Parts: sequence; C-alpha cells; structure tokens
Amino acid sequence: MVAMITQDGRLIVIGGASRSGKTAYVAGLVKNSRRVWAWDPEDQWAQLPGWQRVTRKDRLEAAMLKRGPQKIAYVTGGDLPPAFDFWARCVMHAVRYVEPLDAVAEELADVTSASKAPGQWGMLIRRGLKRGLNLYPISQRWQEADKTAIGNATSFVFFRHVGDEAPLYLKRKTGVPIEMIPKEPLHYVEWDPATETATPGRLPFKKPKNFPEKKAPR
Repeated sequence: MVAMITQDGRLIVIGGASRSGKTAYVAGLVKNSRRVWAWDPEDQWAQLPGWQRVTRKDRLEAAMLKRGPQKIAYVTGGDLPPAFDFWARCVMHAVRYVEPLDAVAEELADVTSASKAPGQWGMLIRRGLKRGLNLYPISQRWQEADKTAIGNATSFVFFRHVGDEAPLYLKRKTGVPIEMIPKEPLHYVEWDPATETATPGRLPFKKPKNFPEKKAPR
C-alpha cells in the first residue's frame, strides 16, 4: 500500500480593529517567504518594495503559471466578490499545479459573509493547505466573515477590537479568553485552539517606514 504524501500548510486567522497592527503583523510573517500573493483591494501590499502590482485578470493568470520567487498584489475595485473568487482560483491553480505559496486575504468581511466560505475561496481553505499553502485571512469583523476559515484555522492572532460584540463572538467560536484580547493597538494574542494556549505579544514598531496607509477601494 502506497502512503499519500502531503505537504501541510497553515491557516492563521488574523482579527482586529482598523490600524491595530494586523497587516503589519502579517507583513512580518511573510517578509522572507519565497512566493506570496495578496488580495489587495486597498492597494497597500502593492506599494511595498519588491512587490508586483497586478490589476488585470490576464496578467494574474500569466503569473499563476510561473515558477520561482513571486510577490504578487492583486489590486482591483468595482464588484469585489467576483474578483476575489477569481484571485482565489488563480491561487489554487498555482498551489496545485506550479509551486506552493503563501496567500494573504485582506478585509475578508467585504467579500464573504457569516456562512460557509464561497466558491474558490472555500476550495482554498478545504483543499489548499494539504498542498503546501499557507493562508492568512484578515478581517476587522470576523462575525461578518466566513465561518469556514475560523473552523479550519491552525491558529488565531487577535489584536484590539472595538466594542463588545467581536470579542464575545471570537470567544464563542474559538475559545480564546476575552480577557486575553488586547485593548491597545499593536498588542496581540496568539491563540492555539489545539492546546488552548494564549501567548501575548506586541509589535516592536508602529509600522515600517515605507508601509502605505490604507486607501479606499476604487
């Protein structure tokens, strides 16, 4: 009997209020990654050194067929959910048929809802990790984003939240103690649901000097 060989990736769910440190945290995680793609509707990642800004579908499809180092930021406006589905399809094709990569999905509540993960994004979550995908979904409001990501997460990183609704939701869905969720920007807690271990931390900087401010989607 031949054993099936898989290369398991990680799904790290990131949550927190605007400007609490979420994107800067993930940027640090993927800084040295060989291949990274970002869903970048606010045109942040595309402005970082070494990143390629892609706005056209045909160019994203061309990028998904290429091997080797990549830092691809897909910047788009208009009707976001179909564009996000297309981005997720391209990520899945690249991971399955070309090479593993890391994928960052910004502002997930804008393109999903509090139900089963839709379309190609759901495929990424359910099938991408066993093909070496490391996935970093980010949202300010996880109570408004898809539950499949939370249900399949390897671990969680929570920054400051505004109001009481989000911490209560996160406790109910993940088990993280509410008192461990930070109340100050730049502070975070890493929550391992398997061991029920909470590890607090703090970003050692406000943000990189060249890290752009968020822009409204066009």
